[in-house]
Amino acid sequence: MGSPYKEIKNALSKDHPFALAMIVSHKGSTPGTSGSWMLVRQDKTIAGTIGGGLVEAKVMDACVGMMDKAQSQIKDFHLDQDQALKAGMDMICGGSLGVWLRSFVPPFSKTLLNAFEIIAGIENKGESALVITRISGDTVQVPVALKNSRNDPGASILPKDLPEDLLADAAGRAFSGPGLSCRVYGQDLYIIQPLIPRQTLYICGAGHVGYQLGQMAHITDFSTVIIDDRPEFADPARFPHAGQVKVVPGFTPVFDGFDVDENSYIVILTRGHLYDQIVLEQALSTRAAYIGMIGSRKKRELIYGNLMEKGISKQALDAVYSPIGTAIKAQTPAELAVSIMGELILVRATNRKS
Repeated sequence: MGSPYKEIKNALSKDHPFALAMIVSHKGSTPGTSGSWMLVRQDKTIAGTIGGGLVEAKVMDACVGMMDKAQSQIKDFHLDQDQALKAGMDMICGGSLGVWLRSFVPPFSKTLLNAFEIIAGIENKGESALVITRISGDTVQVPVALKNSRNDPGASILPKDLPEDLLADAAGRAFSGPGLSCRVYGQDLYIIQPLIPRQTLYICGAGHVGYQLGQMAHITDFSTVIIDDRPEFADPARFPHAGQVKVVPGFTPVFDGFDVDENSYIVILTRGHLYDQIVLEQALSTRAAYIGMIGSRKKRELIYGNLMEKGISKQALDAVYSPIGTAIKAQTPAELAVSIMGELILVRATNRKS
């Protein structure tokens, strides 16, 4: 569901108390996992979620209860069968969560405001970074945005006295996963969260399935680029949540002007075999984490044969997801989009763990 830093920046601008809850550990069956977050306001309205249910309600109460002053704590929350039954819950998770709770109480310092402006800006640009918060006794320091270089100008106003052991761990990709890490260096506790660039989904073909997939991509936290050769289909009004909608006559060159990297996913849904082949040939020259093409096995073998005659290796083609999607016997455009999105979510989760 993304990171909380845009929400924190917006909350700081309103000059009202609020609190942030982030899961740092989980055991057993829990609705939320490490890195899940929830921002809680005084009136108990929230942004984000740590999974819902009884535990989330308890965390929300704890957040509201600590808004009298700026403070921080890591607290365990448990959900057992008796608690669930008393609360009238049919589903019983039976797990426990370790949650980092931090309250923000005005007046907010300029340094704090600037720090979260920088972090939100890094996130908005789609750049990778580590957000590091040092806790010394009862004092929570302003967070550090650590990018590839410890001398990055984006962190120039922030504390620079990070422990050498922490920097070595960061260089060794010890914090490359999506969750939070809690580490002690010297006498201080450090909360470390990777800022992982949002994945971009390139939907090549804006017809009925592409339209449905575009909506699902938005609610599952993909950034989307919609591409078609027909202006009436590649219409920004049809895709209000897309990052970009582009008309490319003949689908050539389809990816010019885009940085298709390891955080990119390509779905090929054009209106015909020829255009699918044209897009697939170009997609195979990118670094995309996922390339999927709709169609039957017969269509796939025909296109693969044509591309191998042009010198593309069988190994490269074997990495393509085709027929696309999970096997749910989908028939309608919406069902096909659900099938494709299920496969995309699985690949994304697998890549985050690798």
